[in-house]
Amino acid sequence: MPETEASWLGRLVALFTPVFSVAAGWFAGLIAEIVPGAELDQTQLTTFMVAAMTAALATAWKWLQGWQQHERLVAEGKAVPVKSARSKKRA
Repeated sequence: MPETEASWLGRLVALFTPVFSVAAGWFAGLIAEIVPGAELDQTQLTTFMVAAMTAALATAWKWLQGWQQHERLVAEGKAVPVKSARSKKRA
């Protein structure tokens, strides 16, 4: 039986990406309001929040691409899994 990845890490990142991207947008809006001297109108504030959300989404997307690459390499036997499905069945 080929080695497989049993870690839930990729699933958790995919599940919580929308939560973290909204939190990044909210946090960016909060920071823009708190920083002294940063006078942003509503359009600029919205643009800043969207940029923060986009950065969070892009980061998660890139991480998930790398995780898929890792899972492919584990399936081909070229990498060691973070959490092996075999060790889970033995226990």
